[in-house]
Amino acid sequence: MSDDLTLFDLPAPEPPPAASRSDRGRAGYRYARSVAAEVTVQRIPVLLDAAVQAFDASPTFEIGEVDVDDEAPDSREQIGRDPAAALGWLLDPTDGMWPLLEAGSATVLEVDIDTSEVLPGRYRVRWTVVIQLRDVAAFRRVALGACSAEDTAARAEIAESLAAAWQRAAPPFAPLHRIPGITWSPVEAIVAHVPAR
Repeated sequence: MSDDLTLFDLPAPEPPPAASRSDRGRAGYRYARSVAAEVTVQRIPVLLDAAVQAFDASPTFEIGEVDVDDEAPDSREQIGRDPAAALGWLLDPTDGMWPLLEAGSATVLEVDIDTSEVLPGRYRVRWTVVIQLRDVAAFRRVALGACSAEDTAARAEIAESLAAAWQRAAPPFAPLHRIPGITWSPVEAIVAHVPAR
C-alpha cells in the first residue's frame, strides 16, 4: 500500500490560528479581526439570484439627484452578473457578533470587505471588523457562554486572550454560512490590537 495521498486520503484542514494570545484586552482599546477564506462558487445562478433578492429587500435612501449621464454600473445589475460583487453584497462581517454588541461589550467602528478572483469560479474573500471594547468582563461572559463548561482549556484561554474570547464568542467564519451556492475553506482569522492614531 502506498503512502501517497489520494483524493480520498486528504488530511483534515487545520483550524485557523486564533492569533495573539497574550493580549487580555482593555476597555477603550480598538481591536481588528481580519478573516480570509477561499470560496468556490458552485452554483452561480443561485448566488446571483440570492444577491439580487437581498438587494431588492434592502432599504434605499435618496441622497441626491442621479446623473443620467453617469456611466457607473448599476449596483443591482452588477451583483446580478458578477459573482465577486454578489459575494461582497451577501457577506455580513458582523454576522455572529450580535451577542457581543447586545451585551454592550463592544462597538463596531469599521467594516471592510475585499473579494478577488484567484481562478475562474474561485475567490479569496477577506473581511475585517474593527471594534472598540467597552466592557471586557461582558465580552468574556459572552465568550464563556458559548463555551462548554467542561472545556477548561478553552475557558482558561478566554480568560487570558481577547483574541480567543472573540473567536469563541463570534465564530470568525459565520458570515459565510448563509451564502447559498458556495463552498469554502478557512485561510486565517487574526485578531490584533489597533493602536490609537
